[in-house]
Amino acid sequence: MYSRDLAYIHDTAFGDVSRGTAPEIIRILRQAHINAGRVVEVGCGSGLLAQRLTAAGYDVLGFDVSRSMIRLARRRAPAATFRVASLTRARIPPCRAVVSVGEVVTYVRGGLPELRRFFERVHAALAPGGLLLFDFLHSARGRTYPAKTVAGRGWTMAVRADYNARTRVLTRHMAIARRVGGRVRRFQETHRVRVYNRRALVSALERIGFDVRVSRSIGEYRLMTGDSAVIARRL
Repeated sequence: MYSRDLAYIHDTAFGDVSRGTAPEIIRILRQAHINAGRVVEVGCGSGLLAQRLTAAGYDVLGFDVSRSMIRLARRRAPAATFRVASLTRARIPPCRAVVSVGEVVTYVRGGLPELRRFFERVHAALAPGGLLLFDFLHSARGRTYPAKTVAGRGWTMAVRADYNARTRVLTRHMAIARRVGGRVRRFQETHRVRVYNRRALVSALERIGFDVRVSRSIGEYRLMTGDSAVIARRL
């Protein structure tokens, strides 16, 4: 997942969510009186958000399952610490906040039971009043499409998305070509993400001990159709 070439494409062409949410996340942290200390970013990608968080004075620890993404992140945000790890396995140290944007939690294969275990680890790591902030898919409406092609400098990607209502899984099929030097590298990736029921997800968080707010935006940044944002405060 997120091989070297796809990591490059995602970093250069699909970083709008991280860039757009960064100032809003910092504002949310400040409003919660979290002005310094450790912030853990789960699914940190190429370090776009981590770069902004470290510049704002936070001590950032970022995790991502993709080694290619972590290499990019280390170059972009050298003041942060990055590790290759999955959401389901990463050890979350004591911290003031945990953030995860870009529908990262939807990639968890085990669904809500696995997410509950992640939420429990986050709750144990957070100081009282600490925040868990993330976005997730609550609907596949408007998120499926027939094959289409997008392109950038030196690369093209054919992609389509379909949805299985029984399993609540949205599948994105990608065929990618990238020119590097005189060669064209071609490969395929398939990403499967889960669509969650908002009420069930909020209930899971509340039972663990979070005060939960759900909205269609992160601060002033409006999320894509079908996405919701959670701000969960540890009681």
